[in-house]
Amino acid sequence: MLTWLAKPWQRLNQARVQGRLPHALLIKGQDGVGKRMLAEQLAAALLCEQADAGGQPCGHCHSCGWLQAGTHPDLSWITPEETGKAIKIDQIRALNTALAMTSHTGRYKVAIIQPADAMNVNAANSLLKTLEEPAANTLLLLLTAAPGRLPATIRSRCQQLEVATPDADSAQRWLVAEGVDPDDSVRYLKLANGAPLQARQMANTDDSALRDQRLEQLQAIFTGQLDPVQTAKDWMGETERQTLEWWRVWLQELVRWQLAGQQPLEADVAQKLQQIVETVDCRQLFNISDQVTNAVNATGSGLNRQMVLEDVLISWAKLANQTSIRAAAGNR
Repeated sequence: MLTWLAKPWQRLNQARVQGRLPHALLIKGQDGVGKRMLAEQLAAALLCEQADAGGQPCGHCHSCGWLQAGTHPDLSWITPEETGKAIKIDQIRALNTALAMTSHTGRYKVAIIQPADAMNVNAANSLLKTLEEPAANTLLLLLTAAPGRLPATIRSRCQQLEVATPDADSAQRWLVAEGVDPDDSVRYLKLANGAPLQARQMANTDDSALRDQRLEQLQAIFTGQLDPVQTAKDWMGETERQTLEWWRVWLQELVRWQLAGQQPLEADVAQKLQQIVETVDCRQLFNISDQVTNAVNATGSGLNRQMVLEDVLISWAKLANQTSIRAAAGNR
């Protein structure tokens, strides 16, 4: 168990040992802090035939064998059928049917929905039936980085557990222990908004070339050399959320540069952002940052993803024009 997950795990395991687990648990926290790890650990502790008091599965019973093979009949995973798409009503209906059936092992039936906020309206409404009338010994685990996007009717029927982002020093020490270069660990943590697991993934995939390309595209859109609509189309796909996360970090760096004179740590990033920081005021940057954050939170929803990207990129393209108009007016 990761050090920063010790307290939330202690709370979950204590509830398990004392028989006080709710029928539905909403685990919330930003992406990359370990929500899935907590859910998997709790599922393993509930399904194992000989888990110890600390929640550690035995590793050799039938249930553990199924878990290791990813075929346990009493564990259901619900995720979008396609990356960036919504969880559909048919998926939730099938889950409701599975949870209503008798457990294969006579123990718990567990369902993990990730990200829970990806459920469309019909899917969320379908889940309400199970939340309101849960079968005995069933546990729904809803994982989300955007709990506010879940209907209030869903949230009110779940016990909530927040997984906090660890402090920077703890996260960096963990990354270094995982084999990430100390200097790189600082950079990747910054790009991952402090989330250690996401930072490790960035370090392992080494997507610096794509990151540089995305920054150059934003710079070209700002100067009117690139079409925002076409760029939105290019950004669609598995790297969409990652691109938006990078953009959010760059906006934060621009704000710090304007307010405190603190330049980005990376010289190449500072060079590309310099023209922007010299011509755009903080109010505009905050507005764009809000739009980007909303776009990140909407990833996986039923919204038209390309339209969401087009809106925020068009707003970005208008910044330079708005700045030029104000400058011209001030010179009259």
